[in-house]
Amino acid sequence: MLRQTSLLVLAVLMLFSFTSQNQRNQARLKFVIGKVQILSPKKTIWKRAKLNQAIFAGDRVRTNLNSRAELEMPDGSMIKIHENTIFDVKTIKTAARDNKDEMSFTLFAGSIWAKFKKLVNSRQSRQIESPSAVVAIRGTTIEMDVDMNKRTVLRVIEGKVALRSKDVAGEVLVGSNQESVVEKGKAPTVPRGIPKKEGAEGTQGNGLFLKVKPSKLQYTDAAVLSAGIPISGQTSKGAEVLANGRSLRVRPNGLFEGRIPVHEGINEIRFAAKLDMERTSKVLRILVNTRRPEIRLSKPIVAGFIRRRDYSLSGAVFDATPKDKVKVYINKELVAEITGQGTFNRTIILKEGRNDIRVSAIDFSKNTIEKTESIFLDTVKPIITVTEPAQPVYIRLEPPRPPSNNYNFQAERFRQTIRGIIIDPEPSSGIKRIMVNGKEIQPNSDGTFETEIILVRGQAGNPGENRLSFYVEDMAGNITRDNSRVILVR
Repeated sequence: MLRQTSLLVLAVLMLFSFTSQNQRNQARLKFVIGKVQILSPKKTIWKRAKLNQAIFAGDRVRTNLNSRAELEMPDGSMIKIHENTIFDVKTIKTAARDNKDEMSFTLFAGSIWAKFKKLVNSRQSRQIESPSAVVAIRGTTIEMDVDMNKRTVLRVIEGKVALRSKDVAGEVLVGSNQESVVEKGKAPTVPRGIPKKEGAEGTQGNGLFLKVKPSKLQYTDAAVLSAGIPISGQTSKGAEVLANGRSLRVRPNGLFEGRIPVHEGINEIRFAAKLDMERTSKVLRILVNTRRPEIRLSKPIVAGFIRRRDYSLSGAVFDATPKDKVKVYINKELVAEITGQGTFNRTIILKEGRNDIRVSAIDFSKNTIEKTESIFLDTVKPIITVTEPAQPVYIRLEPPRPPSNNYNFQAERFRQTIRGIIIDPEPSSGIKRIMVNGKEIQPNSDGTFETEIILVRGQAGNPGENRLSFYVEDMAGNITRDNSRVILVR
């Protein structure tokens, strides 16, 4: 009875735990592009983010170059996480489940765009922290950047936000179309109008603007190394546009286009627009990755037969594109991630018979190379059957020879025919070598063999003992020996 009660309590606790897990407040990843990773609380390994994945309080989101993610909160608020960003979801509480309506986040580095639903009472709170600042939000569309010096830039597109420093006293209210900056250890700057910035759209008369439209953010066609990459965009009428110091053709309406020289790897293209005393700029990063990785497998490669089930496959990967990341797969299983060049090793458990081993390397731009090795596993030894002489101990009687001055009994030798068959059971790698009494012989296509040996006759009335020695080896190195047969000559 006590045991049944304990089991019942345990089942209830497990059900409660499972139910609680399923009822946790959560956000959703509604958009993922590029390499986006999630680090869960008390974990040390980052995991690849998936579309529609649930994000819980305590999860950390990290985006790489040319990567973005979009979070949808339980109330419908949206947060867009741009490239090279680290963003924490700290708190998700809802009135329905927690009797509170609170959400808090931390932007450690990078940039975000966020649109929060309008709050209707003072018990609701939305807050974003950075290493230098705290932002209190009440139904607002904002942009927020944090650089490597922990400098926070807050831009309010619509609504009103309270901004304060973490280190010194002072708080400012930032309204629509305003921005404020908080540097580490300093109070927020006085809010001002948002200046036209890199990539901002605008019209003539509202200040100088510059918008750049790359065709793609990465190229794998080697033709761009000689022809350059096509770039187009728009700027204010009458402005001059330069890309890495080279002038681009600007039409009277402000549209511009041209080709920019690039090199293998990551290219930083600096655009600048000038008009009278005004100047604005934008930096664009383009990845040119035209070279496939190289795979070099360790030598000697066993591209044939083997009799061990465990096969250690090792090699090296080289990629000429600077800082390119390469994933190495063996039979579709990821075994290594390498930047530039590195080695890999994996022990493979073979099955009897033919094993096709495919080694592939895929770089960041999906350039792929593949090598295939075929290895035949044979662990079964050959089988020897001797048909002549049929007996394991064969006694051959020889009558005495007539005496003769030219006849030497001690030097007398006799010939004996040896016949048999060799069977190499499945999986058969084939017979490599057959030896009888140290002499290598060639079997027939059906496995039968025949040879002659010289017998030794006994001396002083003793029988001559001739022991037969058979040695058979298959192509995988399996060896069968038989030294049990004897021919006695009397």
